[in-house]
Amino acid sequence: MRTRAEVEELIQRLFQEIGYDAAELVQIKPKDGTWENALSYEITQKDGKRAKIYRRDLDDANEQGMKDALRGFK
Repeated sequence: MRTRAEVEELIQRLFQEIGYDAAELVQIKPKDGTWENALSYEITQKDGKRAKIYRRDLDDANEQGMKDALRGFK
């Protein structure tokens, strides 16, 4: 189980690692649960585009999968 701070810090770090400014992220929110048990997390950029990271990637420490998801804002 992860706290809100842990999830946000991880997503911001990964976003920076792929070459983007974490300040562009305006919202990270859990979907289908709370911060500790959500099935996914929806990330929103300033321009309104969104991406989704699944908890299974967090649980499996699949940083490459999460980075791929962050590259796919729609």
